[in-house]
Amino acid sequence: MITPNEKSIHRWDFKRYTEILYTLIGCITLIVALSLLEISQKGHFSLDNATPWYGFIDFFAIILAFSIFLISYYTYHQIQNSRLAVVGFTFLIVGVFDAIPLLTCPYIYVPYGMEAVPGKAVIYLLLARLLNAAGLLILVSMPENRKGRLGREWRLVLSLLVISAVIMLVESFPGAADYIYGPEGMKPVGNLLMGAAGLLYAYNTCRAIIDLGKNGDSSSKTMACAFILMLFSQIITIGAYSMNDVRHLLGCILKLLGFMLFFNIFFIHGIRRPYVLLSKAKEELNEYAYELDRLVDKRTYELKQVNKRLMADLDVARGIQHAMLPSTLPQNEFVSFVSGYLPAENLSGDFYNVIKIDDTQYGIYIGDVSGHGVSAAMLTVFTFQRILSLMDEIGKEGMTIPAMVLKHLYDSFNAANFSEELYIVLIYGVYNTETGIFSYASGGLNTSPLRLRPDGSIQELDAEGFAICKLGDLFTPKFSNRQVMLFPGDRLILYTDGLVEAANKERQPYSKERLKELLSRHHKWNASVMIERILKDVKQYSEQLNDDVTILAIDVLRPF
Repeated sequence: MITPNEKSIHRWDFKRYTEILYTLIGCITLIVALSLLEISQKGHFSLDNATPWYGFIDFFAIILAFSIFLISYYTYHQIQNSRLAVVGFTFLIVGVFDAIPLLTCPYIYVPYGMEAVPGKAVIYLLLARLLNAAGLLILVSMPENRKGRLGREWRLVLSLLVISAVIMLVESFPGAADYIYGPEGMKPVGNLLMGAAGLLYAYNTCRAIIDLGKNGDSSSKTMACAFILMLFSQIITIGAYSMNDVRHLLGCILKLLGFMLFFNIFFIHGIRRPYVLLSKAKEELNEYAYELDRLVDKRTYELKQVNKRLMADLDVARGIQHAMLPSTLPQNEFVSFVSGYLPAENLSGDFYNVIKIDDTQYGIYIGDVSGHGVSAAMLTVFTFQRILSLMDEIGKEGMTIPAMVLKHLYDSFNAANFSEELYIVLIYGVYNTETGIFSYASGGLNTSPLRLRPDGSIQELDAEGFAICKLGDLFTPKFSNRQVMLFPGDRLILYTDGLVEAANKERQPYSKERLKELLSRHHKWNASVMIERILKDVKQYSEQLNDDVTILAIDVLRPF
């Protein structure tokens, strides 16, 4: 855990300020050395024939200013940084104002005294310093990547209007230069203007150092060094008495160095930085891709292990479900029960059973539960256990009333903690061997029992009913008892929807009509052979079963 003191030390890491400190010490050392030289000379230190160098230095500074403008102009639509764009147009104005004395008054760069310098040239040079300092103030004051309303074309027009207005103003007041400088050098007003530019540079330096402390961006460091050079280019020029004064030469050199640093900043942001970021992004993307591959391999292995455990759990659930299905069904000389079952590939929820209520009555039920997998298996177990427990709760007489059995099952299901999307559909019936009556009630099973007569005719019984679902708080269904007389030789077929909905490759269902046609054609076969033939036909019809196929036959035996 990092303490507040450690955070403060981390924030003020002095290593990041090394270049700024060196720049500051170098500029201070330069001024001190020049002052000592002037003291030893007992006056200002001048260089013979030094003024032509001013022209070359200013010429390169003007090229840098125009280069900064061009970079900001042509990269604006890509980087959308209004802060750099405004400063770029400021350098356009500065470059024009610096170029005016160079083009219109070239003789100021020959070895003459200050008295030979036209006043207008000095005004343009001072305006260039002030506008440069003010424009760079925008650089440190505006938010990063702020998008402005004016495009680069409108900024260009605005800059040209400013240049034209300033030139017209200077040309209209030629006597203004008398208040700025004279033969003896800069007057107080001129020095005041240079000092104002210096103060702006000092403020910009502080803001750049603060930004460096906040974000640690290398451009803020370069910017701070450039501001220091521009600041000391103003300081060292104050007090110069002639164009041959070495202060003028050193001030021009410092300004050129500052412009070079600003060019570096604009070059990085406008041209080099996108490529650097792109290269860095490609490296990060490669690292992410490698890490993603490694993570995918790891997750794939984990998923395989989870799937392995899940399949093992499904096998256990499938074993539980199959164990609940009866291996043998009760029968006597009056009735025979035969079942057939084809499991789907996924764990499904078909169930059936025949329970002996007493010597003459048998409870029969067949049904399906919602969904697949473990939840279906658990619902199947619930249904088996609940129907068996009703034998003790409502007694044998209650078990002979199908509607009562379904009503208790509905209430028990709603009392249990099952989710709302789960449900059970089934038919529960009771066959009385003495009367031959089959009483039944439907709990929403969507298949109708089929009564196969000895002559091969088929009667479809009514099987409308309400499913066993989680609507106990909203609705109480009324389950109806229905009855049908079964005569010797009759056969009652109960089945789940997995049989008639089994589809072939063309996605055509097996259908109830196909089932009825098969039953009618083979009505003389015994129940076991018939069910075996039906399951074989379904399996051939549908290569892959998506739901269990369950069929239960009640075969009323002939008395001979």
